[in-house]
Amino acid sequence: MLKLGLAAVAALVIAAPAMADDWDFVLINNSGKAIKTVEIAPTGTTTWQPNKVDPDFKKADATVKPGARMTVHFDKGAGCRYDVKLTFTDSGTGTWTNINVCDNSYITVKYAASGATAFTAN
Repeated sequence: MLKLGLAAVAALVIAAPAMADDWDFVLINNSGKAIKTVEIAPTGTTTWQPNKVDPDFKKADATVKPGARMTVHFDKGAGCRYDVKLTFTDSGTGTWTNINVCDNSYITVKYAASGATAFTAN
């Protein structure tokens, strides 16, 4: 009986798909525009995944106003460097690249004269 139980557990472990790690960071919106959507992709790819919003916390007005914060949830792959793409309520977009999500819990996005810039903090 014990052998059968161990075999069943082993079969379940082997058959289970590889699960991605759930990660998150706090996005601070200093872009000067209200954010409608957030997407994230490993740097150098176009594999954009939307922010994973918990349905229990989804609000009717999910925009992130200038100066506000939001938590971004995503499935982390093998690396630490990600690009963040924002779509604003005016339908404009901005992309912040090469952000280290492993070492930074807070990411502040803003526009400077040189373009999109991000500041990170632990």
